[in-house]
Amino acid sequence: MGGDLLFHDGDLRGTLQNIAARLSADVRMTPADHVVPADEEAWAEALAERYRVDAPILHPENIWQDQPQEVGVDVSHDWQRAVMPGERAVIPGYRIGIHIPFDGDHGVFKLQASQFSMNPPRAIVHEHELVDVVEYPHDSPPDIKAHAQGLANKVEQHLSWSRNDIDQHNASLKQTALQAIRVRREQVELHHKHIAESGLPVGPLDQRDKTYIAEALVRLPAPELPHRDEEPVQLEPVLAEKVFEHILSVIRATGEMMATSPATYADMGEEDRRQVLVAALNTHYRGHTTAEAFNFTGRTDILVRHENRNLFIGECKFWSGPQGFSETIDQLLGYAAWRDTKLAVVMFIRQRDLTAVIEKARGNLGEHVKFVEWRNAATEIELRATVSWPGDDRRHADLNVFFIHTPTTA
Repeated sequence: MGGDLLFHDGDLRGTLQNIAARLSADVRMTPADHVVPADEEAWAEALAERYRVDAPILHPENIWQDQPQEVGVDVSHDWQRAVMPGERAVIPGYRIGIHIPFDGDHGVFKLQASQFSMNPPRAIVHEHELVDVVEYPHDSPPDIKAHAQGLANKVEQHLSWSRNDIDQHNASLKQTALQAIRVRREQVELHHKHIAESGLPVGPLDQRDKTYIAEALVRLPAPELPHRDEEPVQLEPVLAEKVFEHILSVIRATGEMMATSPATYADMGEEDRRQVLVAALNTHYRGHTTAEAFNFTGRTDILVRHENRNLFIGECKFWSGPQGFSETIDQLLGYAAWRDTKLAVVMFIRQRDLTAVIEKARGNLGEHVKFVEWRNAATEIELRATVSWPGDDRRHADLNVFFIHTPTTA
């Protein structure tokens, strides 16, 4: 009869609002050339499907139990037993695990709905089942079936409250998407109108008479990744380099957009800013970019995978000084596995003196024990270096450091 408190650790409605905000951020990050020709309804439906939440559905008809294990059971707090106050009494007993399967998003079990009780159930949450660990003395066996059914009923009551919030969220997603699309389209069209009204020709003289294929401009593809039915392609170093450079260009463009509107991101924490980057990457690498993805010995902020291989690993942090920067590099190297050679750090800078921050970071990285050599960075507000793999100095990785400047107004 143990486990963690369910429906307790966070706010479900607030989480759903954050998810809706990420949908809007996804639209805002869509390249301008994609916005105008897009099918509004189809785009909104696709976004609604992507950002919907699947409330868990219990399957009490499939509840099962483990084989009992013999354990010692503490009965010190059983008033029916003659135990002296302050003494600990342990007698032979049993431990079993009760398993309640479910479908849906297991994260919902951690979040408190807008309607809740002060006595939530307890269980261990796995990806597709709840587990309740029951211990009992050998001479006082409980009604296991009744206990399991009681737990399922209590969880189902809380899930019904969660489902009310989730149903409202899912039902509103398409309208949220349509509103975001229309705002983005209006923004793009107003900008195009402004450029047209300037009276100046667009493009240098030597390019005005050239003919461009519209589709090539509207849907400039990301580097093509290999498919399983093709001849195996070695991702290192040629193809991985091409993909890496494209990923860096997406982050670079997103960072430039954030830097031009610092007030928009002033109240955003690391997670929300990271989601802006993930949304941008997902416009090119659908299904290959995740936030908080597990990898090797730790957790990395952004991970792009393909065919069970890591193409890119990135860590996002606020600048807190040279020591924090060095710790971020150590953290990133701790996440990476031996084959992971494409790495990046994204530093969000709230200080106004960006040049001083970059100089400190350059000195700190140059003195890092794993620093090998400098490489040519694409812009003056980036650093690029070769670093060595922990424990194998002959194994090198490519590290790019971005500095996204969103200074505070104070």
